[in-house]
Amino acid sequence: MDSTAPPAPNHTHRLGPLRLDADQVPVPDLTRVCRHALCIADAVRWVEIAVPVRHGTTVTSSAGELSAAAVDAVGRGPRATAARSGVPVVVDDVASDTRWPVLRRESVGAPASLLVLPLGPVGGTLTLAAGAPAAFGPEVRAVAGEVARLAGRLLTVRDQPDGDPGARARDVVVAARALLARQEQVTPDAAFEMLLERAHRHSETVLACAEQVLDELGGVPADEQGRPPEPATLRRAITYLEEHAADDVDVADVAAAAGLGVRGLQMAFRRWRDTTPLAHLREVRLARAHQELRAADARTGGETVADIAARWHFTHPGRFSVTYRERYGCSPSETLRA
Repeated sequence: MDSTAPPAPNHTHRLGPLRLDADQVPVPDLTRVCRHALCIADAVRWVEIAVPVRHGTTVTSSAGELSAAAVDAVGRGPRATAARSGVPVVVDDVASDTRWPVLRRESVGAPASLLVLPLGPVGGTLTLAAGAPAAFGPEVRAVAGEVARLAGRLLTVRDQPDGDPGARARDVVVAARALLARQEQVTPDAAFEMLLERAHRHSETVLACAEQVLDELGGVPADEQGRPPEPATLRRAITYLEEHAADDVDVADVAAAAGLGVRGLQMAFRRWRDTTPLAHLREVRLARAHQELRAADARTGGETVADIAARWHFTHPGRFSVTYRERYGCSPSETLRA
């Protein structure tokens, strides 16, 4: 006899969407979202948020203009399909799409293209109608997706003065990723890797690191030419190099001090200074050697060029002399004698 208990039955497929009472739907807030969503793309002329409520009715909020016949046809066709399936519906050319013949009737006055996005647990939909075919490309759909998420939150986050903690955490991470991507001139995925690497290095949570990034980069003004300021990570790396120029320096140590990985450090120097960390270190050391050569007095029998060069990690006198002349237009010995 098999004593193993049978698995619990899965009733998920029988669960419908969360139904609200009609008076729980924040109609003014949803109407405001619809009005703002008209700006998602130039061709968008009508936006609707539809929310099914208890007792089989639907509460709608909308902005823009669309004929009553077209609104009804959209509700019975694409909107109903998206609500049932939970999958976005894109109609690039209503006039040639055969799925909903009623939309093709000239008397309906249907839009040229449509996008319908589900709103999540409440079973609602966000519908956008455009006056031009193929108005909902990948970029527009991505922005519309954020509007749909906002509408979904307005419907599901009630009686929580501080909002949804999970949604807030996601927003913080997304904002930090965007700031890093802009600051470091990398893709969002590369910026997210930098965030993960930073969290791992400092033994902190990704959310904590994301909040630090917002503190460092959020609201920092651009310079007079409109360029974003150099990131704090790069400034920390440069400070470390300046403070440890006389020491043996490893790139990994610089990266750790900056809060970056080695790859991220190299990308930051290339992007903002058009150089590498070690090349910048050589410039710092060369400047320090130049200062000491100017301050020394060869006539007193003090330090030699070789002494000063060695202190700043220039171990090959001939190469040091060539590099120095290229930078300052004279030989190290000429500076020492001056």
